[in-house]
Amino acid sequence: MKILFFLSSLKNKGGVESATVALINSLAESSSHEIYLLTLNDKVDDFAFAVRPNITVLNLNILSYKREYFSMIFRFRKLIKKMKIDVVISVEAISLLFSFLPMLGIQKNTKLVVWEHFNFKNNNGRKSREFFRKLAARYADMIVTLTERDVMMWREHLKMKAPITFIYNISSYENINNPYSVKSRKAIAIGRYVPVKGFERLIRIWSNMSRKYDIKDWELQIVGYGDLESTYSELIHSENCTSIILKNGAAGTQQFLLNAGIYCMTSFFEGLPMVLIEAQNFGLPCISFDIYSGPSEILTENSGVLIADGNMEEYTDKLFELISNEELRSEMSDSAYVLSQRFKPKEILESWENIFEKIVQ
Repeated sequence: MKILFFLSSLKNKGGVESATVALINSLAESSSHEIYLLTLNDKVDDFAFAVRPNITVLNLNILSYKREYFSMIFRFRKLIKKMKIDVVISVEAISLLFSFLPMLGIQKNTKLVVWEHFNFKNNNGRKSREFFRKLAARYADMIVTLTERDVMMWREHLKMKAPITFIYNISSYENINNPYSVKSRKAIAIGRYVPVKGFERLIRIWSNMSRKYDIKDWELQIVGYGDLESTYSELIHSENCTSIILKNGAAGTQQFLLNAGIYCMTSFFEGLPMVLIEAQNFGLPCISFDIYSGPSEILTENSGVLIADGNMEEYTDKLFELISNEELRSEMSDSAYVLSQRFKPKEILESWENIFEKIVQ
């Protein structure tokens, strides 16, 4: 079977890109399918994540989709027909802006799967995402979300003609033999420096905790990059909290995960956060606000702590409880590592294979 994944770009080091590469690499390694990866204009050297050499990488040579939109549609459609693609997986509903028109009239031979990474309540500031979800609900051959809760929301709020299911993301890291060090004195958070990640409230939580309690030699590392770096630096300075350090994560995050003692998440919205899955993969005890989607699907009371969203005081107290209790962290680490096996490739690939068999007759 020939399976083509489409996303506009793979240059960003984000969760969507990480999850996509983890899946296509696993399929390329473990299945007999021919895997293709298509972007608008990326070359392999542009990719934020490495893909396996047996994946065919293609691009549409489109520098500006607004100026070259109809050329893009023509090239996309021509490529699908020439390569005799069996399944197109459009990564994120909003990517139907590029993939929907090329598929018109050829879905008898080529099936369209829409793989949505954003939770239903979050349009990421783009109203067009809601339109493309409606389009997917009507015309896709299959819709895949990241959580069961989102499946219910799609069915409740949209007129569904397309079948829909959920499949967890695959962890980016394999064969990590629980390297957790209970003696680590580093708490970490990882993500782009953007408002949705909630790093401003994490800075305030850590600052309040350091004033309220004796945190000894613990430090918080916020690992990432982005436009809000100066904003965070100014906030850290105004809070007069020297135990918070901004670290550049552009070169990778594995070393930070290996050296950490606790993972902190303060996002306002997530789909199924890859970084939380990865933190559990490294055996890290995690603490997170219980936002609409993501943390509650990943964490259990044995592997992490869920805090009512926005309750900064409770987050502060529970974070200090983790910091001050080595035995609790060690027990959570063991549970986190065991539970992280849910996100290994085997079961997740089986779910994808079931979809391919179902829609391609």
